[in-house]
Amino acid sequence: MNEENQAIEQQKDENKSANSHVIATGLGAAGGGVAGAAIGNSIAGKVGAAVGGVAGAIAGGIAGNAIAEFTEEIVEETSPSLSFGNGANDKEIELPAHYSWEELQALSKV
Repeated sequence: MNEENQAIEQQKDENKSANSHVIATGLGAAGGGVAGAAIGNSIAGKVGAAVGGVAGAIAGGIAGNAIAEFTEEIVEETSPSLSFGNGANDKEIELPAHYSWEELQALSKV
């Protein structure tokens, strides 16, 4: 049962990581596109805005993804020592072996 919980938690972490990469890449692309379009417009008018917008979106997407990977590495390295002082801990919940899953569900509904 513990191995199943660990596998589920690992899958959740991977999904969270993938979602953060998608969000960071999207935000980077949007920001880069707007900035590139503005710079391109000021240099070469409408054609420059189109080229600058595309180039900015590509560069912004790459930068956003790189930032997401970098922050993920930092969080993984510091999370065991990082504490917010709110009393929460990351210890695994140990349940008494003599309770069945149904009994625990019934107790939680009380």
